[in-house]
Amino acid sequence: MPKPKRGSTPANTTHGATNVIAKPLDWETDQVTSSLVESGTRRSFDAVIACDCIYNDALIEPLVQTCVDACKLRSLEASDSENPSICIVAQQLRSAEVFEGWLQVFHKSFRVWHVPDEVLIDGLKSDSGFVVHVGVLR
Repeated sequence: MPKPKRGSTPANTTHGATNVIAKPLDWETDQVTSSLVESGTRRSFDAVIACDCIYNDALIEPLVQTCVDACKLRSLEASDSENPSICIVAQQLRSAEVFEGWLQVFHKSFRVWHVPDEVLIDGLKSDSGFVVHVGVLR
């Protein structure tokens, strides 16, 4: 299997009978359009999930803009505009400066909540070096 491009998920994946679909997306080069939604009736995402995607300053702006673009698709879908897409970002804390830079940029476009350790699995709790945030477009 070829190595995934920087800023992309490793593969198209659908698990069991769920509606969860993971698709590769290079946030520095790919366009976010409703064609990414694999549904005949839906044209937007319920959730956008980014895990361990922020590890240097150069990735902050393109990643946040991609999250904004993906979540904005919901506002174009009149039937579901009252149920906004959510953006879930889990990240390993490698650099305080990069994390703070991401949070400042993300907060400009999203209302942001830190997910408390009580609701996370052990591998994502703050003592493991990870933090999880949920955002909803402003």
